Amino acid sequence: MRNIHAKNYINESIAAYRTGAYRASLITTWIAVCVDIIEKIKELSLSDDPAAKQLEKQLDSIKPDDPKAMLAFERDILNIACDQLQLISTIEKLHLDRLKDDRNICAHPTFSDDGSQFTPLAELALAYIVQAGNYLLIHPPVKGKVIVQRLYELINEPSFPEDEEKAFTLLSSENNLGRVKGSGVSNLAIIILKRVFRDETGLQASLLNRLSASLNAIYRLYPQVYEDVVSTKLSGMLAEATDHRLKRVFPFLRLRKELWSKVEHAERVRIEGLIKSMDLDEMSKFQVTRLAEVNVGIRAYVLDKMDLLDNVEQAKIIAAYPCSFLKDKSIDIFSEALSFDSAEFRANKLLLPICSQFNDNDLLRVFSGALENTGSYGINQILNAGGIGVIFSDIYTETKSAPLNHKKLWIDFWNKMTSKGFSYNSLKDKLIEDKYIAFDDPEEDEDPFPF
Repeated sequence: MRNIHAKNYINESIAAYRTGAYRASLITTWIAVCVDIIEKIKELSLSDDPAAKQLEKQLDSIKPDDPKAMLAFERDILNIACDQLQLISTIEKLHLDRLKDDRNICAHPTFSDDGSQFTPLAELALAYIVQAGNYLLIHPPVKGKVIVQRLYELINEPSFPEDEEKAFTLLSSENNLGRVKGSGVSNLAIIILKRVFRDETGLQASLLNRLSASLNAIYRLYPQVYEDVVSTKLSGMLAEATDHRLKRVFPFLRLRKELWSKVEHAERVRIEGLIKSMDLDEMSKFQVTRLAEVNVGIRAYVLDKMDLLDNVEQAKIIAAYPCSFLKDKSIDIFSEALSFDSAEFRANKLLLPICSQFNDNDLLRVFSGALENTGSYGINQILNAGGIGVIFSDIYTETKSAPLNHKKLWIDFWNKMTSKGFSYNSLKDKLIEDKYIAFDDPEEDEDPFPF
């Protein structure tokens, strides 16, 4: 217990309880509550809390010979603690209101017909002592609205970390979320969600990362508060969001994967329609395929969208964020290249980033597509592409640890390729180095054009 004055009163209350003076115990418990709130007002005032400063001025203006002003302040003291300073929650205030009411009954005559007076039970007196201690006396003066605003401003600063672990370290300190009541934490989480889905102001990726890292810290520090907020607020905000703001759900859900389960069916239907209506640039800007990589529900919507596009459009979307669930499409699009440039682009941007995840069948399909490509005019656009040898060399390196039959597949591809008159020195050097082929193979130009 931090405050010596409140401690003295609660000790007196406990002593009265032990002697059976339950009425006196209850009255003294209420005095301890009032004293504790007043002392916390003074302490918060020293830390420049505007509400506390104003309340301290009000206290200082009450003269010792003005009992009416004293009683007025006492009557409102729980409202002050709950609404203005957020020292207690609404539920805690209800419990302490009962203490105040019972104290008034104990401290004043009831004027009953038979002259009997209210005598509280021992269990009631003890319950009030416990509630006073748990709700107020053992806690430091937590900061409410002021710190919520300060923390929100801090999160918006460029210096606030985007890394979740660093953000947690910062926000969990006693100077930040470590001393905020649940209601204050809830308000901060709601403000963050509003910034994402209700604010028309632009939302940079760096700021979204900071907002997400902050929500992660709230989740780790106050999991029940976080759960209550996202369960009751998220779907409503999505329902009210314009299409412009709703598109932010894609990068947001990629960062906060656990929140997809909080999105109601109606909003999921709308998100599906949003994906269908987005152009290629928007699909890339809002990282839709990147979310689909980790979200099966979104993935189904993306695959439906891809089926409506031609190969060029699909290639642009995949190139923005190559991912394993589009592996088959990437190989098909590469195999159907109609120009040297498109062959190089698709090999470099669609296949190379994900080829470390290839299995034997994937690699075989890449080789078959390259060997059988005929382009637009019956000429192989893949094997004749100027830089394809270097890309094949890189794919060779990346796939070493994946396919079970790496050696057999690459030797077979090399033999079929050379039989068509193609040989790439960059790939050949690696095959020789790994003893896949013999050193005395006939030398050929890097990227011959046999036609």
